[in-house]
Amino acid sequence: MSAVLAVVTGASGFVGSHIVDELLRREIRVRCLLRATSSLRWLNGKPVEIEVGDMEDAAWLAASMRGATWIVHAAGITRARSTAEFDRVNVQGTDRVLRAALLAGSSLGRFVLISSQAAAGPSADGRPVSEGARPAPVSAYGVSKLRAEELTFLMRDRLPVVSIRPPAVYGPRDDALLKAFVAVKHHLRPELKRGGRFSMIYAEDLARAVGRALTDDRALGETFFAAAPEITNYGEVGAELERALGTWAVRLRLPMPILYAGAIVAEALAALARRPAVLSRQKLREITAGDWICSSAKIRARLGWEPEVTLRDGIRRTADWYRAERWV
Repeated sequence: MSAVLAVVTGASGFVGSHIVDELLRREIRVRCLLRATSSLRWLNGKPVEIEVGDMEDAAWLAASMRGATWIVHAAGITRARSTAEFDRVNVQGTDRVLRAALLAGSSLGRFVLISSQAAAGPSADGRPVSEGARPAPVSAYGVSKLRAEELTFLMRDRLPVVSIRPPAVYGPRDDALLKAFVAVKHHLRPELKRGGRFSMIYAEDLARAVGRALTDDRALGETFFAAAPEITNYGEVGAELERALGTWAVRLRLPMPILYAGAIVAEALAALARRPAVLSRQKLREITAGDWICSSAKIRARLGWEPEVTLRDGIRRTADWYRAERWV
C-alpha cells in the first residue's frame, strides 16, 4: 500500500464510494470520513480506514485530515427541504472542510472538490458549456455548489485546490436513474421534457477523472467539467434502457402544469415526512431551464483523461448490476 494518504468525505455515497474504489485500485491508503448515520454497505470488506464523527465538529475534521496527502471533498446533498439546508451542508460544510485542510500539514498535495454542472447552469446558446463561461445556476442546489467552488478557490494561494464539475452521474449503486429503470421494466418511459439534451458521465469514468486531478500538477488551481463526449436526450436514454432490460416501453409525456402540480403535492408530503422531495419545483426549474450539456475538452487536453465507457455500455453495465442486486 502506498505511503500516500487520501482522505475522502462522503465516501459512503454513490459518487464517493466509486472514488474510494479508484483510489484502492491505485493502491492508495484511504481514510473515509463518515457520519454516525452513514451506511457502510459500499465500504464493507474494503481495506479502508473509517473515521466516524460530526462533520460540523471542526476539531474532529482537523484531526481526521492531519497527515493527508490528498483530500477529496465529495460530501454534500443534491436534495434539501430548504435553501438554508443546502447552504448549511454544501456551503458551510465545504468551508469547514477547507479550514480543516489548512491544518492537514505540509504533506497535503491536493484538495479536490466534487462540484456539479449545476454550479455553471445550463447552456444558454445550445452549445456545450465550457469552464470559461460565466456561471448561471438556476436552482438553490446550483447556487450552493457555486458558492462552495468560490470558497474553495479563495484558498487557492494556501491550498492546492481543484474543482471537478460532473453532469448527471450514473452507474452501479445509483438510486436516481434506478427510478427510470423501474419505470421501463413496467413498460413506461417518462419523458420530463420534449427533446431536452444533456450530458452524462459513468461513475467509474468520473472516479478516473478525479484520479487524474489528484496526480497531475497541471490540474492545480483549475476547474474541469468531466463528461462523456456523447450528448444525449430523454428519447435516446429511454431507448437504451429498453435495450439493456430487453423489454419495450410506452413514452409518457406529462404536460408541465401537471408536473408542477405534482411537485407541489410531493413537496407537501415530503414536508410532513420531514424529508426532501424527490420531485420539486426547484428540480423542474432545472429541467426546463435549457440544455444541460457541457464540454470536457479542457480535461482531455490538459490531463489526458478520456472516458472509457460509452452510454450504451454504461447503461448495460448498470442494468446488469441492478439485476444482480435485485433492484430491478
